[in-house]
Amino acid sequence: MDKNLHTKFRRMKINVTFLGNESPYMQVINDLSNLHLAVCEKVSWKVKKYFGSSYDFASRNNILIKKPCDYVKKPSTTDLIVVSGYSKLIPKKIINHPRMGIFNIHQSLLPAYKGRHPLNWAIINGEKYTGVTIHKINEAYDDGEIIFQERVRIASGDTIMQVYRKTIEKGKKLINKLIRKVAIDGVTGSLKCKYPESYFPPRRPKDGKIDWNEPALKIKDLVRALAEPYPGAYFYYEGQKITIEKARVADFNSIDKNIGKPIQNNAKVLVQTGSGVLEILKTRNFNCYFGESLNRSYT
Repeated sequence: MDKNLHTKFRRMKINVTFLGNESPYMQVINDLSNLHLAVCEKVSWKVKKYFGSSYDFASRNNILIKKPCDYVKKPSTTDLIVVSGYSKLIPKKIINHPRMGIFNIHQSLLPAYKGRHPLNWAIINGEKYTGVTIHKINEAYDDGEIIFQERVRIASGDTIMQVYRKTIEKGKKLINKLIRKVAIDGVTGSLKCKYPESYFPPRRPKDGKIDWNEPALKIKDLVRALAEPYPGAYFYYEGQKITIEKARVADFNSIDKNIGKPIQNNAKVLVQTGSGVLEILKTRNFNCYFGESLNRSYT
């Protein structure tokens, strides 16, 4: 940014309302604007540990807090609304309320992966890339003109939180661009959609049950997509629910005719899948032990 634009930006510090319960973008917004209102609710200790708390950030920084139900009834005057991680449909009167617009930050390459849990779904589906999109909000979920968008690489060993942190860092840069753009000359135009539209539903804990008839690679992707703090990929063994935290595809094609039966060989726990062998590296179960040993050569 040249000196004149920088001076103009500093003179035009805008009033911003943040809508959402998680706080990773709030520091950037607060640094670049007058973040005068947080529309949020308290979150659990686990959400706070991994994703931060908008409520706590606002409390520490003397920012006014309103519950979403109160704000929808009587929205406060503001220049800009930034939305992140808000799961309810935003009504038209809120969309039309801010002077400079309302924008959502979504962790996918929209219009691909609309809906809840886009990062989990991207890993489950074996995607090599995901991304971050900032778009104008309209009366549909994850819709509206795309303003900024950048790709984020998903490495083959990345867990859900590693991918999440990558998207947060990218998202902070895009929010920086958005606020500066809005403050200086407004947002005009939009990006052309480059990705096919898709929608995935919210995930439920029971969706993490492993189908051992699937290939080992697909099961490994499920494991890393549902690693902490998510409910986890699981199966039942001798009546006990086993949740896998970490796994890898083993270097051989088969070990046993019984698909889905864990076999312990020295320090390794191996499971024959529909295609290939999965090695279980870590579970969430304390003192998890698989009793049967394998004493023959792998094929």
